[in-house]
Order: sequence, then structure tokens, then C-alpha cells
Amino acid sequence: MPPVSFVLVLHGHMPAVLGHGVWPHGADWLHEAAAETYLPFVAAARALEAEGVPWKATVGLTPILCEQLRDPRFPRSFRRYVTHRLRAAGRDAREFARDGHVAEPLARAWRAHYEEGLALFDAFGGDVVAPFARLAEAGRIEAMASAATHGFLPLLPSDAAAERQVDVGLAAHRRHFGRAAAGFWLPECATAPAGTLATPGYGRRVARRSTSSLLASRGLAYTFVDTHLVAGPSAGTAAGGSAGRRWPAAGGGPAARSPYRVHRVRTDAGSLALLARDPRSSEQVWSGEVGYPGDPAYLEFHRKAARGGLRYWSVTDARGPLDAKALYEPEETRERVVAHATHFCDLLEETARAERGARVIVAMFDFELFGHWWFEGIAFLGAVFRELARRDGPVRAETAGEAVREAGADAPEVEPGAGSWGRGGDFRVWDDAETKPFWQSVEEAEAQLRRIEARDPGLLPAALRQALLLQASDWPFLVDGGTARDYAERRIEEHAGALRALAELAGRRRSRADALFLARLARLDRAFRPELGG
Repeated sequence: MPPVSFVLVLHGHMPAVLGHGVWPHGADWLHEAAAETYLPFVAAARALEAEGVPWKATVGLTPILCEQLRDPRFPRSFRRYVTHRLRAAGRDAREFARDGHVAEPLARAWRAHYEEGLALFDAFGGDVVAPFARLAEAGRIEAMASAATHGFLPLLPSDAAAERQVDVGLAAHRRHFGRAAAGFWLPECATAPAGTLATPGYGRRVARRSTSSLLASRGLAYTFVDTHLVAGPSAGTAAGGSAGRRWPAAGGGPAARSPYRVHRVRTDAGSLALLARDPRSSEQVWSGEVGYPGDPAYLEFHRKAARGGLRYWSVTDARGPLDAKALYEPEETRERVVAHATHFCDLLEETARAERGARVIVAMFDFELFGHWWFEGIAFLGAVFRELARRDGPVRAETAGEAVREAGADAPEVEPGAGSWGRGGDFRVWDDAETKPFWQSVEEAEAQLRRIEARDPGLLPAALRQALLLQASDWPFLVDGGTARDYAERRIEEHAGALRALAELAGRRRSRADALFLARLARLDRAFRPELGG
């Protein structure tokens, strides 16, 4: 049997929060991701290199994430965040020692964790993107691009709006990584065929090109979709798991629509390779029922110390109350990480042998799941690569681009419908009655852009920036889930309000108050200046 490619895909993203609050919603989301996910991943990559362990991954840091990580404000705010954490760990350690509390070693471990992260941050001159660019240059990761601010492409009110998201994103990616991207992460894995869209804001009917055509016309080689968009509606979705489902035969043989093959979609602008999520390996990480992060030994995410916010408790019982959590035991988790990595590799090999014609296994996740939500997740990834190297079995780690090139012309064709990796596999998370005001603002923004372009082109860079920031799929997602809904609604109104104000300014003589408003907007939102200007 030819080797089966294991493609690990890590999608790193954070909406534009820098300058828009700190805690509980705002820049601390970015600080946490850097301290608990991005920097630990770089440290783990260095450890694998030092051990001579072969590994490869496909990693995306969205353009808006890169813009924030390289914003001059970020190093200062990140160091303040880490300093606060160090003080909290030091204070906890002293108090635990005074009281004879068994958690004293945990407090010292937290201090060491943040000291190591800060030392690595300083070693890179405060540039978190740089080590990822170097890993890409060395061929260890394949850096994939994405839309500028993670706009939900199929529901944007025009092809022009979607093209703007893609083009600004591709240009920013090239600037940050020094090379053009071959692969593209569709925000929320949302794709749609060509057709007429009834806009979710006002129901205006507009002709839209297919998402695949949009990417193919930019010379992109591949993208990712959820399982059901290749295997059919009987397959599981990322939100729902696989439930042990098998894949239906559909033209061209039993494996023609298996998620374990690279597929190809033909468009008017050329072809685009599609890689579909493997529901089995994904389920082991995502599922609240059978996923590894729910193991009783692992660090509990939701219970935090009242002062300082550090975590000292284990999951214990994923369904139990927070006040019943047991103390975290790091030594026990080290054993569990190895056991789970071994089980994961067993699952990959079992899938490779069981699925007829299997060529690729695509395990794709939000990057921040590892290290941030699942504290032991980065160690788990390292353990998986070590275990695969030890086995030298039927599964080998490759990048998405390598898997696509190996598939070549043999990739079976597929015509994906509309869908995402969200709940229900469709667009319902981002498009419902609760999110309609968001989409109305997005639709109004396009009319405001046209007015500004016609009357006062000098305001266009600032207006385009606000339109892109408004379009982030994070805002309707937070509205739908109820998590930080007030923050999301405030951000929607901030960007929509800024656009309205810019449209009112267009073509009129500006007052001192107008000049102050424009200066404040320029200080607050700085993303994509090389691409947009202003």
C-alpha cells in the first residue's frame, strides 16, 4: 500500500481586537493566543528539530492576525500582559508556600511558563510572525493565506466585496511571509457554487460567482472544505462529529467521494484542489464526548483563580460543577499526552488501512485549540510527530501542497454545494434573525464605499479598512453563540458608524472636529496600510 499523507492543518485567527478593549474582551484574546499557542508551538518545533524528528504541518495565520502581531502596539501590550501573569504566579507561590498549600509547585510552573514565553518573544525581537515565516522557508510548515479579516465570503453582498477580502488578504500574506501562498483557508470553510444570492441583510438578489472560481482565478492551488461537502450530506460535520458514518459511493467508484482523497473542482477560471476534513481524527480532538481534551487529568480551562486568573484545577469531570474540580497533576498529564498521541497514530493507521483508496488524512483545527483551550495540546502535537517517526508506518506527515501535487491529475472531480464547518454544515451560525442587523450594516457599507469613491477618493483607504473590519465573520459568530455578544455588537456599530461618518464627510469642507475624528480613526485601526494606504 502506498503511504497515506497525514496533513495537519492549523488555522490561526484572531479578529481585530488590538486597540479595542483589553479585558474581558479585547486584546487579552490576542495576548493569550500568543502566550499559550503561537510561542509554545515555536518552542515545540525547535525541540523536534533538535531531536531530529521529521515533521510537517500546514499553518495559517490570517492576515488580520499577522497585522496585529506586527503592530508596534503589540510588543508593549504583550509584555504588560505577561508581567501581570508573572506577578500573579509569584504572589500565588508565596501565599501557597506560607499556607503549606500543595499548589505551590503549580504556581512556580506557571511562572516558568511565562518566563520561557517572554524569553522566546524577546529572542525574536517581539515579532511572533517571524519564526513562522522561517519555518515556512525551511519547508517545515506550509503557510496558507486567508481572507483579509476573515469575512464570510459566500454571504458578502457582491463579488467585489469578496474579491476585496481575498485580494487584500493575499497581498498582506505575501508581505508577511515573503512569498505568495499556494493554499487558501476559506473563513469558516464556507463555500458556495455560482448562483443568485438573496443578501442576508435586505434580501437584494445579486449574481455571485462560485467561491472556487474566485480562488482559482487568483492562481491558488488548493483550499479546505468540511467532510460533507465532498462526501455528501450523510457525512458528519465538524460540529456534529462523524458518529461512525461511512462514505456514500457516488460516481467513479467507491472511493470517488471519500474524504481520504484529494478532489478537484473545475471552474471557469481553472481548477482548484479540495481537501476535506477527516471526521475521525478531528472528532478525537473536538468532541466533548470522546475528545482527548475532556480527559479528567488535563487542565480545566474554565476554572480560574479569582486573583490573577491562573488555572490550578484539572477537568476532573467534564460535566461536573467547577467548584468540584480536583487539583491539577502535571506528571499525570504527561503520561496521558503520550497515551493519546499513541491512540491518535493508531487511529490514523487504522483509517489508512480501512478506507479503500485512501491517499490523504486531513486533520484540521483552529490553531488556538492547542495550548490555549487545551493546555496540553501543543505537547500532544509534538508527541504525535515523535510517534509517527518512531513507527515509520503507512502514514507520513506531509503538507497540503505536497498531498495535492502527489494527487495530480488522478484527483477525482467534485462539485461542492454551499456549506461550512459550522453547526448544521450550512450557514445558519452566521445567517439568522439575530445576525440580520449585522448583514444590513455590511450591505449598507458597500453603498457608502461607492459614495466615498465618487465624491472624495482620499477617504477611500480609511473607508475600505472599516468595511473590511466590519465584515469579520467573528462578529455574527459571537452574536449567534451569545459569547461576548455585547462586545461583538459594539464592534459592529463602531465600524458601521465610522463608515457612516466617512460617507457624510465625503465631498464637504472639513472642520477641526472632522480632522480629529480622522486622526483618531487612523490611530485606532491601522491594518493593511501597505495594501490600502492611508
